[in-house]
Amino acid sequence: MMLTLSRRAAGCLLAVAVLAGLPAASRAAEPVFPPATAIGLVPPPGMTPARGFAGFEHRSGASIVIMEMPAEAYPEISRRFTPEALRPTGFAVTGEGEALAVAGGEGRLLRGAQAAHGLTYAKWVAVVRGGAGTGLVTVQVPEQAAAQVPGEAVEAALRTIAFRTPASLDEQIATLPYSIGEMAGFRPVRVVMGNSLLLTEGAKDVDPERTQPMIIIAPSLGQAAVAAGQESAFARKALGTLRDLKDVAVTDEDRSTRGTTVIVRLRASATDPKTARPLAVTQTVLFDGPRYLRVIGMADAAQADTIARAERVAASVALK
Repeated sequence: MMLTLSRRAAGCLLAVAVLAGLPAASRAAEPVFPPATAIGLVPPPGMTPARGFAGFEHRSGASIVIMEMPAEAYPEISRRFTPEALRPTGFAVTGEGEALAVAGGEGRLLRGAQAAHGLTYAKWVAVVRGGAGTGLVTVQVPEQAAAQVPGEAVEAALRTIAFRTPASLDEQIATLPYSIGEMAGFRPVRVVMGNSLLLTEGAKDVDPERTQPMIIIAPSLGQAAVAAGQESAFARKALGTLRDLKDVAVTDEDRSTRGTTVIVRLRASATDPKTARPLAVTQTVLFDGPRYLRVIGMADAAQADTIARAERVAASVALK
């Protein structure tokens, strides 16, 4: 925005003049931290903080996505951080990866390419540990944007990854692009990628055996309009692609509206691929113009009341 030259503007110009006279080392860029996140970096030129997720974006479609996890997640992620383990995800890794220096911590970096949505992306994935947490930093640059976001700039940015004192969970929740009116007995556990929220019922914050009921609230990344009349088909396809479920079978569907927002709620049966335990699943998708938001609840098949309470949470969610 253009500002009229004022005393404030003059002060800014003076500050710029002073900085211009400092040695380059004194003017080194500081890491930029997305709101309420503990992991930041100096983004490549032209990349700005993203509005819909924790990270940075470029008008060309390039993105840097930052995912925070507990410190205890690092050993398990590092063990699976290999070209072979990541190949089923579509990430074609070049080489074997290498150590990545992180201020006050450590990391590993893999490079390669991935095809998605009819495009091919150059891709970098770094798993890092520092402070009291673990992070996964993923960079994707469309082939046609290589000149705008060159690989050398990405590599330089990844070498600036830094940690700061984590924000409280309440502070992180306050920055989410939606509000939640009712928890219905569930408790928030963590914010993921700056836009998704995990809730559970039970004492465990980390539940690798998935013994506790779980709710995931996740909005779309950026603008992702679904054509009118295609909401149900989209919701069914999205439910069927959840990696933590298999043998998904939709048992009930409900469609409603809230103002201009279209809401599709699905109930389904499924199987936990890790334990073979039968599960009950509910998914509510809110379609709001160019955005959508999913609320997914999972529990043991016999816990019908838990699923009903998960749907109360979904009914209270509103996009900001």
